Amino acid sequence: MKTALTRALASLDFTAIDFETANEQRASACAVGVVRVRGGQIVEAYETLLRPRELRVDWRNYQVHGIALEQLRDAPTLAEIWPELLPYLHEQAVVAHNSAFDVSVLEYSCRDFGVPIPSFHSLCSVKLAKAVWPQLGSHRLNVLADYFQLELDHHDALSDARACAEITVRAFRAGVELPLCFKQRELTAGLARRLGQSVRRR
Repeated sequence: MKTALTRALASLDFTAIDFETANEQRASACAVGVVRVRGGQIVEAYETLLRPRELRVDWRNYQVHGIALEQLRDAPTLAEIWPELLPYLHEQAVVAHNSAFDVSVLEYSCRDFGVPIPSFHSLCSVKLAKAVWPQLGSHRLNVLADYFQLELDHHDALSDARACAEITVRAFRAGVELPLCFKQRELTAGLARRLGQSVRRR
């Protein structure tokens, strides 16, 4: 698996994903955007609204993404769109901006609908950005999009996934050694620490 992942990332082959949630519950995914990257280019994209099992939109979440309860009533559930989403995830390197959040939303939503959690490895583009561009004061998605002049409709799931993909490609092409962790599912776990150790050894 390590060899396959190393080869895929060297070729800049990965998936970028973003979830929006309807309320404070991690199982409340209400939108997903996902793009497939091959050779550093976005070659495919998928997006849909999602109807969570508990159909409730908290006003705080609505203020972030603008997705109203009425838009979700007739939306498909994660279980219903799973055959379309799974190929983007299964045995792939999956990147998200703050991957801990998006991966947990995926896991909780899968459990809520009785969908098997797919086998994949994740990377966090926040950690990649901090490692490659430490001089930036913030590594929020909208700040990075402004820095690289990327189009971004922030908190639109597909737009966020596209920006995440573009930032990830730039990070891997920046010429900075990125010592990834293949002992955990999140390949960028402890990246800053390992990068610091690598620098000190020089």
